[in-house]
Amino acid sequence: MIDWDHNVVDYDLEKFPWYERILSVIQEVKPQCDSIGRLHEYFDRTEVVPLRKKIERFVRTKEFSGWVDDYFYHIIGDIEYLIQATPTLNVVLPDQQRQGSLLTFHTGHLTAYSEGMHTIWTPVSEAFGSNSMQVVSREDSKYLTEVFLDHKLSMADMQYLCQKYSYPVEIKQGQAWLFDQDHWHGNINNTTGVTRIGLDIRAMDKKTDYGYRKPGSYFRFPGTTVETPKVDTDRRWIVFNDPAGDYLGTMPFYIARNFIENYVDRLDIKPVGWHNEYTLTDWNPHLEFFINETEVEGIALLSMHGLSSPINKRMELFERCVNKDIHVLFCDENFLLDSIEGLDYIKRCLEF
Repeated sequence: MIDWDHNVVDYDLEKFPWYERILSVIQEVKPQCDSIGRLHEYFDRTEVVPLRKKIERFVRTKEFSGWVDDYFYHIIGDIEYLIQATPTLNVVLPDQQRQGSLLTFHTGHLTAYSEGMHTIWTPVSEAFGSNSMQVVSREDSKYLTEVFLDHKLSMADMQYLCQKYSYPVEIKQGQAWLFDQDHWHGNINNTTGVTRIGLDIRAMDKKTDYGYRKPGSYFRFPGTTVETPKVDTDRRWIVFNDPAGDYLGTMPFYIARNFIENYVDRLDIKPVGWHNEYTLTDWNPHLEFFINETEVEGIALLSMHGLSSPINKRMELFERCVNKDIHVLFCDENFLLDSIEGLDYIKRCLEF
């Protein structure tokens, strides 16, 4: 049983040299930057966001995902879980509060993470004092949550209150901090003069209420990657959206459509039609028509979680697509269904 209650664990630095791996990406931009702690001396603050995006592209690669898989196994062992597809990268510059980049105190529950989600917080460089994450004990966190919600505190008041109850997570390279969604945690103004970079890598237990963060999208299975698929743009594609299911909630319909449109544009897909499922239905009759009664060769959907029909009906529709050689592109999951093997993966995501 893993202890996620503010638990510091050691890991093998030789096997997982996160510092050197991240520094090598930084040096692709500025070879003269010889220290993550002095990153702010080489990069203007306006250059940090593009640098962060470059590092995030690196952490999404198949190679990096393999390192993360090994790292998870190294720390928490052989249990059934999903891994955050893109680890969250934190860059804490000196005096970041004045610059508007302070990570304020929060809990996972307040940012829509559910009970079965946990975090392995891994500073790439040494974390100490005001450049580190500040944490409140679980017992005090429960009290502060009650105060925050009962009194509808402002963020400034809550930040002040959390600072009174919190203390820094002081850990070295070769150590990680495990915590769950109950803890209030955040940053205070970094007055150390040292930049700190850290990775948040989250795990999700089986049968968790995953809410907004779906298996196959925000979370992936160990041994898989979430990469943009290669598609056959010469096929006859349609875009299909289903506003009838629970997936979109109250999201304005045009936002979902714009997301799909931008995604297929990026893949150079030229749809021959745009269609929507009928509301007040839970069996996808309109989608079924295009699968059975037309010569469509590809269907772009928002998500495998985004149809109004139940899982068994959904799987029947997807199997029919495979049998008719209709490729199905799931934009949110970056996944292309083009073979019978893909059905097993979809079922795992829907039933985890």
